Amino acid sequence: APLFAAGLDALRAHPLVGDARHRGLLGALELVSNKATKRGFDASLSIGVRVFAAAWRNGVVFRCFGDGILGFAPALTYTESDFEQLFARLGKTLNEVLAAPEVRAAVAG
Repeated sequence: APLFAAGLDALRAHPLVGDARHRGLLGALELVSNKATKRGFDASLSIGVRVFAAAWRNGVVFRCFGDGILGFAPALTYTESDFEQLFARLGKTLNEVLAAPEVRAAVAG
């Protein structure tokens, strides 16, 4: 659980992440277009669908909720290397989504 918590907390620095929450091996990331106000994304951007599709391509599976929340529940058997791989792939996923011009514009605006 401490490795999982540290990985989620580190993602708070990402431009798309407004908050990270966790308890044991349950966790969530909140995606926002504005970190200061915690404003979410306009529904027309389908941010959850975008993130899920990128994650699937990168070999990561989690729940995407309609309000920009990503939910995680890794297996109890996860090792340190499993967590390293999870967070490397998740970071790559978030970067891919942020690279889309319309997402970048929403974050800048």
